[in-house]
Amino acid sequence: MWSYFKFEFKQFFTNKKNLAIYFLLAFTTFFYVFKIAPTYNPIESVDYDEIEARYLTRQEFLDHMEGQDLSALHPSVIYAIEIFKQVNPIDKKRLDALDEGNLKKYADLTRDWYYFTNSFTYRNEAISYNSKYFIKNNKYAEDDAFYAYLEQAVRYDTYSKAEYELSLEVFEQRTALQTFERLLKGVLPIILIVCVLLLSIDIVKKDQRHPSILKGFPISDWKKLLVKMFVALLGSVVLFVPLIVGIFIIGLQSGFGNFNLPSPVYAAYLDWRVDGKFEMMTLGTFLGQSLILLFTWFIVIISVVLFSSIIFRSEMVNFAVCLFLIFGENFYSSRYVGYFWDVQNYPTSYIQVGQIISKRRNFYYFNDQLDFTLGLQLLLGLAGVVIFLMILIALNRRFKLIK
Repeated sequence: MWSYFKFEFKQFFTNKKNLAIYFLLAFTTFFYVFKIAPTYNPIESVDYDEIEARYLTRQEFLDHMEGQDLSALHPSVIYAIEIFKQVNPIDKKRLDALDEGNLKKYADLTRDWYYFTNSFTYRNEAISYNSKYFIKNNKYAEDDAFYAYLEQAVRYDTYSKAEYELSLEVFEQRTALQTFERLLKGVLPIILIVCVLLLSIDIVKKDQRHPSILKGFPISDWKKLLVKMFVALLGSVVLFVPLIVGIFIIGLQSGFGNFNLPSPVYAAYLDWRVDGKFEMMTLGTFLGQSLILLFTWFIVIISVVLFSSIIFRSEMVNFAVCLFLIFGENFYSSRYVGYFWDVQNYPTSYIQVGQIISKRRNFYYFNDQLDFTLGLQLLLGLAGVVIFLMILIALNRRFKLIK
């Protein structure tokens, strides 16, 4: 078996297609590191000038209204005066904290600012969130802003109690580990899973090029398939090499962050007016669970490729089956669909790995049953069934891996 493993290992890592995939991923990583990451502009940033401009505008309005007869004013003007008198002192203290370089104090005040601002902005036609949320005709922009404000509030609450060094890069989630967190909540999991599919798509079909050599290995077909799976998994792990290098470079530019940084988890059962809407998870826990779920997806994709290969013996069919599995969520994905469908029972619902761990997907689907444990059980169960069927077919005397 060891000889066959070495043969498969050499075949896998000298395959020109596989080398091209590694190269393209490395190129994409470095392009992101040097071109995209430095231009990252979060909606909720620490912008001294913006806070100051907002504070001065409101203060000018309050000064102008000083001494006015409130009974002669429009109710909306009275409402604005009441709000501005409460929020402006917070903004003034935030500016003072930044001037002093007291980031813990700034974090404590900013937590209060997000909670208070959310309380009078949400579902208020007279006041709006940051205009950056209302791009691309997003009809759920207010809900997304509501989510973001509460998430920011709980982040800053944790920062205010931090025992590690704070920085503006930490607040704006620009550090290396926080950048990795953001990517895992975005398209990175799908990119990596598609790469695994492309790496393993021909792992059975290529044997047709060396039939005489492979027939010489004294090993049963089902063991050959398991060796192929193991080699493909090793090849999948190599995909993280350029990512690790890219994260290291970002760390040199903006700091590495640490595993104790906050990574909020949406909690549907909490009352946002009392407890906020998030529970706290450390960044280390988030990254660990995300990588476990992502690696489980690698196992699923590789096992499905192998199973399809011995059933259909066509790379295009294998590719189509796996693409359906990867992008199957798009057939039912829509806002709040989880209220009507039991989307938590579909393995395809767990493709957005980072959003599953942070439970952003629960907010999107309006379903509080999507979670890491259930997703892991479903994916491992799927992989287990597929591997069992694959071995069962390979044990059949009429089956030949190489015909």
